[in-house]
Amino acid sequence: MGGARRIAAAMVTVATASALVSCAQDDGRYVLHYTTYSSPTSDQSLTVQRWAKEVEDLTDGGVQVRFHYSQSLVGADESVQATLDGRADLAQVGSLYAASDLAMYTVIELPFETKNPEVQMTAIERLYAENDTYRDDFDRQGVHLLFPLPLGIAVVGLKEPAAVPADLAGRSIRSGGLTSEALLTVGANPVAMTATDVYESMERGVVDGYTSLAIANLPTFGLARNTPYLIDPGIGSYGSSIVVINSELLAGMPEEYQDALAQASENAIPNGLEEMDALGERACTELRETGTQLSSMPADSVGTWKQQAGIAEQWVERYTERGYDAEGVLADYRRIVGEESARSAYADPFIECLKGQGR
Repeated sequence: MGGARRIAAAMVTVATASALVSCAQDDGRYVLHYTTYSSPTSDQSLTVQRWAKEVEDLTDGGVQVRFHYSQSLVGADESVQATLDGRADLAQVGSLYAASDLAMYTVIELPFETKNPEVQMTAIERLYAENDTYRDDFDRQGVHLLFPLPLGIAVVGLKEPAAVPADLAGRSIRSGGLTSEALLTVGANPVAMTATDVYESMERGVVDGYTSLAIANLPTFGLARNTPYLIDPGIGSYGSSIVVINSELLAGMPEEYQDALAQASENAIPNGLEEMDALGERACTELRETGTQLSSMPADSVGTWKQQAGIAEQWVERYTERGYDAEGVLADYRRIVGEESARSAYADPFIECLKGQGR
């Protein structure tokens, strides 16, 4: 894995260096501008903060990162293009916003593929190293993958219980991405809504519940204290975000700085899981204090739901029509998930909280 993740000195170049926001000072130092849609205290931002500190230490202050949180620099749907045109140097790119720029990256959004965030994050890195079709999207956009950011498995928060997927029929549930497609197949009504609006919408009865969130996200939005029922619907990993850097900028850095970025990136997955676990533990504590009932839908009903939804097959068909070897990308993703699942003992924070519910 270490060799696969090292950043090559020769990079595909698509932008002009003069357009970049970053400043290579007269003394050779760099200030990199990072755009993110996350808040400063999210597990994803904390992960990047640790990465930036390590990079600064490894380069003796030669590379520093300036953070622009909560879409204060550019919108989430502009992250890739902003990194290309020089409005930013580094960006958090969310899979929910990446379909037009990094189509093959969205394979990791497919529901029912894995319930292990560590496996999903490692698969993102390995696809970038091992699958040309997957990698080509990044090269065409002039961005280089540095590392994935943590995101737990999808939970469904509800006012009333639901034992099986069919129990979601007729309910309005905040959702997004491919998870919305899955909900439609069981008769639920997906509602597009920002996470910041979910709390009030639950209180006012605008929605009956929410998903496209993980347990570690709940404290940020106040949802750990107003959710009577929290359920693992079996969807598993439902989205992702990654940190990318402008390829030409990276290639123009001194080799020792490139090596420093690569070395710090090696630690991003374990650091990210630590940050996600910490917020997951906080959420679990709050959920127990408020008496929230935790449960998981049975595997047989989830398996039936997966077959009924056919979302992976639709994904392959959609992108094959656009000229991608989508079937090959999905096959490699599933191969890597299988290999990494055999190696990983990691359990999502929701699973850990559910295990301790009766203690």
